[in-house]
Amino acid sequence: MPAVTEYLRRAAAPRLVVSLSRTRWPQQWRAALRRLFKLRPAMELFFAFDDPYAAIALPGLIKIAEAHKADLKLRPLITRGIEGDPAAIQRRVHAITDSRRLAQRDGRTLMRTAPLQAQDCTFLAAWAASAQAHTKLNHFVAVALNKLWFESNEPPTAKNYAPLYLSHIGMNAPEINSRQSAQLEANAKRLKQLGHWESLAVRVAGEWYFAHERLAQIDARLRALGA
Repeated sequence: MPAVTEYLRRAAAPRLVVSLSRTRWPQQWRAALRRLFKLRPAMELFFAFDDPYAAIALPGLIKIAEAHKADLKLRPLITRGIEGDPAAIQRRVHAITDSRRLAQRDGRTLMRTAPLQAQDCTFLAAWAASAQAHTKLNHFVAVALNKLWFESNEPPTAKNYAPLYLSHIGMNAPEINSRQSAQLEANAKRLKQLGHWESLAVRVAGEWYFAHERLAQIDARLRALGA
């Protein structure tokens, strides 16, 4: 008996731990329940308007969500990244270069040549936060990001984007208020609580992806879950 116990301790138990760490049965079980009760799989995208990757990936994410009947919730951010990151400026410059490459692969041309700052897009993030529950929010954000990165190289102004908000949301763009600011702070807090820190992060049925790099994997993930 001691020999059997020692074998279980040294060999069988470690293999069992590794096997359990790799299994997705809890998520697959939840997926089966969603199918049984006809619930939509959840996709939660944390993004910043000043992030060019958002303009690259969102159209594809919307198509994937629609194809799998997934619930794609957008969480706009003002605060993102690692606080005090010494390479933050270089990362923003690289994002422009990399996004231009990704856009060309899709037959598109990135118009903007220099990074935007979070404060340049605060009004857009606030508008998105104020329309968080609106059914046309995702399409408004996609159109606004396209205009921001693919149609202009000028500093964005509320006046130039207000018609987009009106045409998609059906009301005049709101003034920035404390409620919107609280929602944006809550989005950043939720991102960190869930274990991430940066745009363009999407959580799909409990798993994280950088959306601009993993559209095919996100699609495959939803398909594997039977969505």
